Amino acid sequence: MTRGFVWGNYHSDDGHVYALRVDADYFAMPERGWVGVAPPGTFVYPRGWTPRMVRGLDSGGNLQRAVVASTAADLWTGAATTFTINATDELPHVCNVIDRKAERNKLKP
Repeated sequence: MTRGFVWGNYHSDDGHVYALRVDADYFAMPERGWVGVAPPGTFVYPRGWTPRMVRGLDSGGNLQRAVVASTAADLWTGAATTFTINATDELPHVCNVIDRKAERNKLKP
């Protein structure tokens, strides 16, 4: 069953706010830093850029990722050390953060 998606406000490192499509379940998790739905007319996060994210390991040792919408988010600041993902078995899995990846422009050399 489809959970749906939301266009959330993503606060980039260059100070702009972009619309980024995010799973509605993840949008509702405050530790990820999503604050508000992007209003119509908000520029979409540029293709070729990779948003900031944390990576973590689930209980099976699998590498998982979570996009973090703001540098003030608990996952980015370290106030939260776990995040939840919805796995293919349709169950929530808790992941322990192992590192953080800053956003980057994949088109720049």
